[in-house]
Amino acid sequence: MVPTRTLEEQSVIWFRGCADICYSARPAFAGKSKTFGSCCAFRRLSAQAPNLWRGAVEIKSSATLPNMANCRPFLTSPFAVVHSMTRNMKFSHKILLAAALVVAVAFACFILFNDYRQRQALTSSTEATMQELGSLTTSNIQTWLESRIQLLQSLSQQVAVDGNAPASLKRIIDLPAYTGNFQLSYFGGADGVMFSVPAGNRAPDYDPRARGWYKAANSAQQTIVTEPYIAASSGKLVITVATPVQRQGQMLGVAGADIDLTSVSAIINSLNFGGHGHAFIVSAEGKILIHPDSKLVLKSLAEAYPNGAPQVSPGLKEVEFDGKTQLISFTRVNGVPSADWYVALVLDKDTAFAMLSEFRTSALIAMVIAVLIILGLLGMLIRVLMQPLLTMGRAMHDIAEGEGDLTKRLVIHGNDEFGALGTSFNRFVERIHTSIREVSSATGQVNEVALRVVAASNSSMYNSDQQASRTNSVAAAINQLGAAAQEIAQNAALASQHSSDARGLAVDGQQVVDKTIQAMQQLSAKISDSCGNIETLNSNTVNIGQILEVITSISQQTNLLALNAAIEAARAGEAGRGFAVVADEVRNLAHRTQDSAQQVQKMIEELQVGARQAVNIMTESQRESESSVGIANQAGERLGSVTQRIGEIDGMNQSVATATEEQTAVVESINVDINEINTLNQEGVENLQATLRACSDLEQQAARLKQLVGSFRI
Repeated sequence: MVPTRTLEEQSVIWFRGCADICYSARPAFAGKSKTFGSCCAFRRLSAQAPNLWRGAVEIKSSATLPNMANCRPFLTSPFAVVHSMTRNMKFSHKILLAAALVVAVAFACFILFNDYRQRQALTSSTEATMQELGSLTTSNIQTWLESRIQLLQSLSQQVAVDGNAPASLKRIIDLPAYTGNFQLSYFGGADGVMFSVPAGNRAPDYDPRARGWYKAANSAQQTIVTEPYIAASSGKLVITVATPVQRQGQMLGVAGADIDLTSVSAIINSLNFGGHGHAFIVSAEGKILIHPDSKLVLKSLAEAYPNGAPQVSPGLKEVEFDGKTQLISFTRVNGVPSADWYVALVLDKDTAFAMLSEFRTSALIAMVIAVLIILGLLGMLIRVLMQPLLTMGRAMHDIAEGEGDLTKRLVIHGNDEFGALGTSFNRFVERIHTSIREVSSATGQVNEVALRVVAASNSSMYNSDQQASRTNSVAAAINQLGAAAQEIAQNAALASQHSSDARGLAVDGQQVVDKTIQAMQQLSAKISDSCGNIETLNSNTVNIGQILEVITSISQQTNLLALNAAIEAARAGEAGRGFAVVADEVRNLAHRTQDSAQQVQKMIEELQVGARQAVNIMTESQRESESSVGIANQAGERLGSVTQRIGEIDGMNQSVATATEEQTAVVESINVDINEINTLNQEGVENLQATLRACSDLEQQAARLKQLVGSFRI
């Protein structure tokens, strides 16, 4: 007895053998995944048996054929996800799941549509109810205010009839009808007189004509109502109603009353919607006049609703307050003169739509129950309809559990879809039967081809090894040649650099010699000039000697004259004594002058001797410097020749270095080519090794395929 899944496992091995055949037949895909080979094998087989492809894809799972995940046709629509999730489910379960989804979607659409309509209806109903309640509230407030306005107008008419005398005013204003409904009743006369009940404490200079209520009523010439404010006397929230008092066209004054709004606040506070809402009165400008929360009285809507103040206008609106959504509706209070008030009704949105949530929950429960009932009925119906398919499945299982007997066929009992499926399966098995016979005949040929390919691969491997060895030897020799050429190039470059340095030093030496020659020439010229100057000095010293001789002669004559003067003074006696003294001094001076002239004469003679010696030395130095200039000129010529020879050597070294570098570049290029050849040889060896391994695998798979085909009964 063949174990369970034998046919499936054998099919897997056969498919993998086909994959190896395709894989080895395409060397371009060497080293890659065998997914290509699997796809190729299946597609080759599908060209022969179209039903085999589809059947294999449906039968084999990803756990059995891991490489088939890339070959399996898959949906590109959003249903691909559903397909991957339900591929392991039974077909009947898939039908039940699809039906459940359809029913659930249908019920969900119905519930959503009904919820939308219910929400619209509930919103309209809530808006109408709040508008009606607002109208009723405004009507009550209007009635309450109109009654008190009419009462004040009655008071003004009585004052107009009876006059504004204090006694008349006291009698009229102090009536119980007024004191019982007004917190404060008063009359301000056009003459500035103020009368009120109760009297209260007023300043002596109190003038009603300067008050806002008096000015507003006098200006409007009709009854006016002020905005609510906190009365200073009582601390309560009140409004002032004022109306002008005229008699026969003459303005007598203004009658007014302060009305306590406690009754209105009670009306507003009674609207709490069972603790889920409240009401308040607001002016058209958005100022809150009456509110259950005393902290918000006389505040603006922007302060009460910081997340977005609603617009004071008719209609239902949504606002955020303390993190909750509220519904708010405004209704105008008509009939209040000079005042534009609105009654605002506020209701919690969750409370208003609580009925909708209950309906939604009930609808969901009903939908779940209906889906379960429908699924139960569909399950029983599908079980009856799927009975032929189950019978066919058992027959297929019997064929699969045999010894690979491809001669068995299903028995067809009808022409419905299941009969068509059985016919297609029989055709599928027939195509597999034919393909297995063809594969069996081709297996021997594949085995022989694999053996020949293995032999050729072994020979190519040996030749590639020999070629790689020779290439490595050539590469080593080229590397040595390149190293030697590189060393020669470095030495030539170094010699060229040294020659360039020597040439530079020779040029510097020649420049130094040129400067030395120039300096010696300048020195010779200076020495020549010095010789001339010394000759001139010698001539001048001779002239000085002549001058000294003249001075000596003059001093001698002066001495003789002084002697003669002394003789004449002696002859004169006492009268020539002073002259004798002068003559004696002149003689002494002439004697000293003569001595000094002799000393100067001696020094000039010594100077002349030194000048002649200096002239001789300068003349000798000039001859020596001229000789040195000649020698320096010869040295400069020799340095120029040396510089020229060094330049020629430098050029030769540069030529050698350039040629050596070119040779090194050629050697490196050859080395690169040899390395590339070596790399290609190595890649060729690796490819041959891969081919050899593939051929070995091919041989093994061919043997396995032969064994597999032998297991089928054809």
